[in-house]
Amino acid sequence: MPGLLQTGAYARAVISRIANVPGSEVEDRVAARLGHQALFSRTRPARFTFFVHESALRLPVGGPAVMSEQLHHLLRMSVRPYIALRVVPLDLGAHAGMAGSFKLLEFAEFEPVAYVDSETTSLFLEEPEEIAAYRNVLRALAGTALGEEQSREVIATLATELYPDGESHHDGPRGRQARLAHEQLQRG
Repeated sequence: MPGLLQTGAYARAVISRIANVPGSEVEDRVAARLGHQALFSRTRPARFTFFVHESALRLPVGGPAVMSEQLHHLLRMSVRPYIALRVVPLDLGAHAGMAGSFKLLEFAEFEPVAYVDSETTSLFLEEPEEIAAYRNVLRALAGTALGEEQSREVIATLATELYPDGESHHDGPRGRQARLAHEQLQRG
């Protein structure tokens, strides 16, 4: 799940399970991750395209309440005009992004940069052949990922099927969340 699209509870659940993060640093790291989301509040926000593998949507990080909140958050974010959120379907099997996550940053005044981070290091790549390689991965993902509307449908379906409230979908807080997911999808 891209950090820019994570809720606080989801980020906390992820960061608290990283073996090399001391417990005393978890809240600071969550705050830092959420602080990056200020990019969305700019007067003229940048354009973002996120490819999220369906397995990330199905992995029960933090438990049902956290995942329900996270999936609904994705739906709310996916309808913003400057965000394209596309799901890479599970049944696709092997896909172009399997080597790992990365960010390709493109600017009006500067050359593009690819950013890759791992457990112990962060790396900025700027050589033309490196940028070309990451653009190639993005092109391949764009050719195989679901479209934005189909992606919203998958997310809404997972939100209601994987995290039902155990009662009627019309009763209780989870039932309201399920209805909200479908209402958000209908409003698009």
